Amino acid sequence: MYQPRQGRRRDQNVHRREPNRYLNAVLPALTVVFWASALTFVGLMVLYAVTKNVGTVSTWATGISLSVAAISSGATTWIELRNNPVEDTERGEWTNKMLFYGLACVFSFIVACLYLPALYFAP
Repeated sequence: MYQPRQGRRRDQNVHRREPNRYLNAVLPALTVVFWASALTFVGLMVLYAVTKNVGTVSTWATGISLSVAAISSGATTWIELRNNPVEDTERGEWTNKMLFYGLACVFSFIVACLYLPALYFAP
């Protein structure tokens, strides 16, 4: 276990980043954009399953909503990582919000990397 020497403080030379108020103001809007695009994507997937008909406009809307979900969840994860630095955590744990939006970003990015090229190169 780490024990600081006598006369020294542990956090003496640690630079604390001030939270950016512009990023904190954008965070609720990014959350709304993420959930709107995620619900649009899920709704279009349900529409495909029910109608068994895929139109050009709806496939592009699916790709755009998936891309917006990936970008907005990645930006939300980045803002949360900036607001909660590793030095302040006990063992470098992520908060629940960071973990959720990080996983949403990874999964939607992977699906977008598979879906968008197939959409673009489709005859």
